[in-house]
Amino acid sequence: MALPPRERAGADSRTACPPPRQPRRNGHRIFFGGRMSLRVQAYPRQHRGYHLLRQLDVALSADDLPYQDFSIVSPLPGADGRPLPVPVSWVPFPSVGKERLYVSPSIDEGALPARFIQPLVCRRRGHPAPGVGYIGVDSHVSMGERYVLQPAPKELLPPTSPEQPEIGLPRPRISIDTLLRAIGLSSPNSPAVGWDGHPRAPVRVAVIDTDCGGWGVLRGLDESALHLTPAQQGLRFPRGQQPPEPVQPMAGHGVVMAAAVEAVAMDVRLGLFEVPFAHASHVHGTDLAAALARAVGDWGADIVLIAMTHAGWGVPAHLRAILRGCARSGRGGRGAIIVCCTGRIDQNRDLHGDSTVLAADDFNAQPWVIPVAACGLRGGWYRVHRHPLGRLGPSVELCAPGELVTFPDVGAADDSSLAAALVAGTAARMVATHPDLSLVEVRQLLRATALKLPSEDEPAAPGLEADRFNEWDGAGHNFKLGHGRVDAQGACLAAADPVCYALLASRRSLSDQPMNPSTAGMELEAARGWESLLRNLAPRSDLAQRYLALRGHLVPLVLRTPALQDALFWIARHLRALRLYGPPAWPEDGTDHGALGDRCLHVLEVLGDSLEQAPAEVPVREVSRWLYELVRLLEAMPSQTVARFLAKVCAFPSATPS
Repeated sequence: MALPPRERAGADSRTACPPPRQPRRNGHRIFFGGRMSLRVQAYPRQHRGYHLLRQLDVALSADDLPYQDFSIVSPLPGADGRPLPVPVSWVPFPSVGKERLYVSPSIDEGALPARFIQPLVCRRRGHPAPGVGYIGVDSHVSMGERYVLQPAPKELLPPTSPEQPEIGLPRPRISIDTLLRAIGLSSPNSPAVGWDGHPRAPVRVAVIDTDCGGWGVLRGLDESALHLTPAQQGLRFPRGQQPPEPVQPMAGHGVVMAAAVEAVAMDVRLGLFEVPFAHASHVHGTDLAAALARAVGDWGADIVLIAMTHAGWGVPAHLRAILRGCARSGRGGRGAIIVCCTGRIDQNRDLHGDSTVLAADDFNAQPWVIPVAACGLRGGWYRVHRHPLGRLGPSVELCAPGELVTFPDVGAADDSSLAAALVAGTAARMVATHPDLSLVEVRQLLRATALKLPSEDEPAAPGLEADRFNEWDGAGHNFKLGHGRVDAQGACLAAADPVCYALLASRRSLSDQPMNPSTAGMELEAARGWESLLRNLAPRSDLAQRYLALRGHLVPLVLRTPALQDALFWIARHLRALRLYGPPAWPEDGTDHGALGDRCLHVLEVLGDSLEQAPAEVPVREVSRWLYELVRLLEAMPSQTVARFLAKVCAFPSATPS
């Protein structure tokens, strides 16, 4: 019989968890609706830095036994490029794209040449035994070798049980209105509109989680997705279980995350994909891979939210293959957008109990996903009573508010799972605005429009890693906050219009200014002014009307053309400097603005040059005609008129309607 975690040989009393289903007797108040646990005694105030000595349970659980003698096989095609006939013992595994996967008995796994043969149950690192070793920052969890059952079956770990509710000291909850305003959205929120003003088909957002019960409270749920998970036992994945119930006393974590997505993108189509709760299982990565394939391949998800994570999963070969397939073949070849959370420190199971590292072999460190950290409303890495909850590293892509919030009639959420749901909702709004954006382009726009905030509210205050990893590198990345806090409204404006993209991508960094970013939103104000001005001009200006019909095609062109970005960024930076530090009477000060007019013509000249190598989806002929007429108009227009027009866009006090 396995010893309880606190008594197991080699366990550290600071990091060991109490046995499953046992309440932690620490006198803290319990908040329901989250999946983070705060154990103050597990966080001694030491600085581990970029270092990790992870220890995991490497023994099999009872759930893993039926899969010990099976593998996932990716067979190579024949010499003519066609798939070869597979043995009758092979069972198809859910897949995305051209790469086919099968579950094979170990005795038949070598029947065909294969890209890889991945045992379902592998030996894993994470134990100080000889030949196994601790898991470091860049170690593989899986050793790639089939797990050999030890002679004493009584040493098997019991099946895993659901996680304890969130435990922590009492803290205030913010309102949904406050949460939406923190990411640039108004309240009440409104549906996203296409860049050309026309409504689009609902964006499909899949939520993969271990508890999707209580889904009856969701508005936009597609109930057919609940039945894509196979209920029969055998070699079907995710492993067999009954569909979640529509009503239960407390909504599951997946339902709360879906409600957070709906709060940001209210017109989405939701799909829930439940996987068994088995974070310590050797087969959990296989469940996750199958759920991903069913969500993207079968249901056609545009966005996938995985607001759960665990350091012990590792990334087996078939999970990497499906992630790669989602990025290459999802959304009709544009790439499915997979958003996940950075997870909790205590999941690291570090030997010393205080490593904050997001390791390279974690699921949320893979290059095909967008990992999201939590921050406070005013910036700063999310902490509860100065104790960090999330993890950090070069993989962190973005951050979003992680303050505790309650969704009426659903439940509460916080930390990086909530932050990931907010980013997933933002990505859904972007895809609704511009459905043709690729995964790479969505990632570019999210990065470019994110707000650079202080990485710590109090760098000198005590707290784990408070005075480390606070710098921003030359590419605009920070280990704690990624590329900055998501700006949902700014990201959608940039997805619709290249001028808005230039205004927001070149905005000031607030990383060294401990102020509320909402008071420093001049660039966002200018982008909204540009959008409003175009809408007002369109009924009486043929050029403005045609620009609104073409601008969406120009956004990918700008993202792919550095020279065009530089030309637009110069205009944006120049106007911002004039707005902040220029003469109050600009542009009515009587000076000549001919050089500014030249710069505007330069933007159009570079745009014309870039059309020669434009992608096939850009209507080059229509853009060229519009561009020719605009150039002729600007060449004949007095520079004073150009300056007044730009001043009105940027909301200069002296700007006069024209």
